[in-house]
Amino acid sequence: MDDNKLIKVRNRNNGSTGYELRDSHIVRKFEAGQTKEITFGELRELSYIPGGEYIIQNLLVIEDAEALQALNLDNVEPEYFYDEAKIRELLFNGTLEEFLDFLDFSPEGGLEIAKQIAVNEEVPDTRKREALSEKTGFNIDAAISLNKQLDVEEEEEAKETKKERRVAVKGNKATDTGRRAAAPSAPQYKVVKK
Repeated sequence: MDDNKLIKVRNRNNGSTGYELRDSHIVRKFEAGQTKEITFGELRELSYIPGGEYIIQNLLVIEDAEALQALNLDNVEPEYFYDEAKIRELLFNGTLEEFLDFLDFSPEGGLEIAKQIAVNEEVPDTRKREALSEKTGFNIDAAISLNKQLDVEEEEEAKETKKERRVAVKGNKATDTGRRAAAPSAPQYKVVKK
């Protein structure tokens, strides 16, 4: 395969993913969900560095069958290609069996996305939440509960810091600043014509 061929590569990780290729003087950073076109030569070099194979198999998605084959990854499971939308679809509408297959065959980056969606969007299927918790060792129910508690605390704090009037100010809405007593009125000036 030509080293100069551009290959679409997507970050499947729910955070940023990066690597440094010292021989080529390349420092690459992918934000969550970001897709970039990089050369096959860069991918090949990445596969040779320590941790590079892990990054390719678990954190990035190479969206080119020929490149996957050239990197000896042509036997990847379908879950390798799942994006956030597909994972969300499985969590909310997929069968339990489909979701369990996803848990068994998905790369680590896919599991991270599933955890994030399950907590942030409060997946209602407790069986899926339980299976995801068991697979990852991350308690989804506890994280959802903690998020709810933090939301309540933030709302209470916002209520406590809001200033409210105790005495109404008649006819002057501009002075509604949370004062304890009515604000003094603006001085009146008499204009004298000569």
